[in-house]
Amino acid sequence: MKYTVISCAVIVALAALFSSTFTVSEREYAVVTQFGKPTRTISTSGFNWKRPLFLETVNRIDRRIHTFTTQPIQLLLGDKNPIVLTSYVCWRVRSPLLFFQSLINKDIARQKLGDMVNSQLGSVLGDFALSNIINTTPEQVKLAVIEDRILKNTNSRSQDKYGIEIVQVGIRRIAYPAIVADAVYNRMRSEREKEAMKYRAEGREEATKIKAKADREVTEILAEAYKKAQVLKGEGDRQALKVYSNAYGKDREFFEFTKSMDVYKDILGEKSTIVLSTDSDLFRYLNNPKGKKQK
Repeated sequence: MKYTVISCAVIVALAALFSSTFTVSEREYAVVTQFGKPTRTISTSGFNWKRPLFLETVNRIDRRIHTFTTQPIQLLLGDKNPIVLTSYVCWRVRSPLLFFQSLINKDIARQKLGDMVNSQLGSVLGDFALSNIINTTPEQVKLAVIEDRILKNTNSRSQDKYGIEIVQVGIRRIAYPAIVADAVYNRMRSEREKEAMKYRAEGREEATKIKAKADREVTEILAEAYKKAQVLKGEGDRQALKVYSNAYGKDREFFEFTKSMDVYKDILGEKSTIVLSTDSDLFRYLNNPKGKKQK
């Protein structure tokens, strides 16, 4: 009996000793509470003591950076254009005691911070137009300015009210409402069709220029070729006349004979009919073997 009591006492003592110790890691804070009331905050990592069992409770709070995405919200810009935005928020706990007293856990923190950011979006975007959100000219886009203003406005409030530091706020997605998106797409389609018609017209104009240039070059080439051909033909005719003249001067009778033979070959073909006088000088070699002219 005595040993049983001693054993139970040892077990209770060990349990009390074990429940009186806890360790805080580098990635968390610890808020020690006594019956729900905070008694101290531990911000450094290491081994710590507390009252045993249920007399004190250790509440651990993650000190790392957390990220979440806000719910999409439809807002009006300064030029009265509606737009749907989704943002992302990066945050961490700076004051663990204030965070524990005001929010308790991360889910409530995300909800509160999301409401704060969306509220600031509506306030800040009223100073900007659609061209400052969506624009093909980078200098006109002011998203960085908008994000910086939202960060400054929300960060001061979140630290004072919830003990949270907002590290970064950014616009994650930009969209149009459905009714506006259809109108925008139709306008974009019309603009693209107009631009396509412009490019086609410019293409046809360029094609006409190229074709006209090619036709002109063809005409010039053909004219130059015809000119050279006529020159060569004239040169050939000149040389042929020279040859004929030389041949005629060397043997007039033989020249006349060969020319007559060529004429006979041309006109006296198969199934040819020629009606001429027999006294014609053309047939002198047919009527007279010596080729003497008829008197």
